[in-house]
Amino acid sequence: MAKEGKLDPILKAYLFATDRYIRMKEISKQDLESKIIMFDRYVPSALAYRMAEGVDKEWVSNINSIFPKADIGFFIDISPEESVKRNTDTKFNIKATPEHLSKVRNSYLSILDENNLIYTNGMRPIEEIFNDVLSKIEEYRKVNGKRIK
Repeated sequence: MAKEGKLDPILKAYLFATDRYIRMKEISKQDLESKIIMFDRYVPSALAYRMAEGVDKEWVSNINSIFPKADIGFFIDISPEESVKRNTDTKFNIKATPEHLSKVRNSYLSILDENNLIYTNGMRPIEEIFNDVLSKIEEYRKVNGKRIK
């Protein structure tokens, strides 16, 4: 039985996949092919967070297999302690321990290549991070002829 206020990791996997499905239905096939569409969380976050909770990576991949694989993504790496300091998400009152965030970070690091994630050092000034991400997106856009939506 789950503790009060704690969702089962399997249920979370289904709920996040459902939310992703609803959001993806709103995007036309033409937009997917011609525009850059940005998500702040996508399938790699589902993998990393559920893996950190002990859920099988292949199972999570399977329930998310209906979604197109991202052309590129970014893993902005910060320490678990910094993540706790930066957490301002009062909307859902999400509190994560440094120990849990360390597991999430390690999960992300283990899936970078297979998910086209570009590693970015998030401990640098925000302007540097922004410029790095923006330049990678612009480079991708130019090579692939997509517009930013």
